Amino acid sequence: MIRRLIITSALLVAPTVLLAQRGGRTQADKRTELMDKSEIPKGLDIRVRDLEDQSPLHLLIDKRKDLNLTDAQLSQLKDAEEKLKEKNAPLYKSADSLIRATRLTSTSSDGDKSRAQSARNTMTEVIKTLNESYDGARKDAVALLDAQQQPKANELLDKQKEEAEKFFRDRMRRG
Repeated sequence: MIRRLIITSALLVAPTVLLAQRGGRTQADKRTELMDKSEIPKGLDIRVRDLEDQSPLHLLIDKRKDLNLTDAQLSQLKDAEEKLKEKNAPLYKSADSLIRATRLTSTSSDGDKSRAQSARNTMTEVIKTLNESYDGARKDAVALLDAQQQPKANELLDKQKEEAEKFFRDRMRRG
């Protein structure tokens, strides 16, 4: 009898206690568009790592098993990737500076807005230059592969390029 009383009271009291702990949300707790500080522009939503990851050589090295690369091909691709990184290092540094500039100048004054827009335009040019560099590296890398590997590599690289264009288009628009 006591056991039933304890179980019944627990079943009646438990929901009440849980509701009291959860608490009700008031209007003041809700997110409002007017006072939302997260909507303030924070600059470009791109990292230098995003630019580096678009390297076709990086993709081919990552997909070495899918492409059945030989050890010689892999070492050639790794050497080419190092050379490409060295060649593009100034572009990566300028991209980093431009990203920082857009973050620092994303306030509401007209001068800051024009500096941010100028940095954005320059960033677009840096991305175009990097893409040209990557296109050249892509041609050289595909030439290293044999006839059976080239179609699969071209398919992977085309997909990567398409996704990169969409990614940067979206990110440049957001910032």
